[in-house]
Amino acid sequence: MRDFASLERCAAYVAARAVLTVVQGAATRWPEALRHRARHGALDTLQLTAQAAGHGHDSAGRRHCLREAIITALGVAATVDAARTMGYDGDELVELQRATGRTIALLGMFLHAGTAIA
Repeated sequence: MRDFASLERCAAYVAARAVLTVVQGAATRWPEALRHRARHGALDTLQLTAQAAGHGHDSAGRRHCLREAIITALGVAATVDAARTMGYDGDELVELQRATGRTIALLGMFLHAGTAIA
C-alpha cells in the first residue's frame, strides 16, 4: 500500500467490499445468470480497487485499475437495475443500489485525486 497503511483506510475499497457483502444476500433469489454477474462484478470491483491502492498516487497503473473498477461497478449497478426490472425488490435490493452508487462515487473521487495533481 503506497498511500494507505491498510486497505481499511481506503474508503473506495471499504465501499466496494460492502457491495460484495450486500450482493451475497440480495442476489440469492435472482436467476443464476444474474446472480453470477452481480457477484463476479462485485468481486472484480473489490480486487481492482485493491490493486489501484498498491500503485503510486499519480501512476498510470492506478488510473487504469480505477477506470476498470468503475466500469465493473457500473456493471453491478446495471445488474441491480435489471433485477429490479425483473420484479425483484426489497430492502436488500435498495441497500445494494445505495452501496453500489456510493462505491461508484468514491471510485470516481479516488480516480480524480490521482489525476487532479499537476
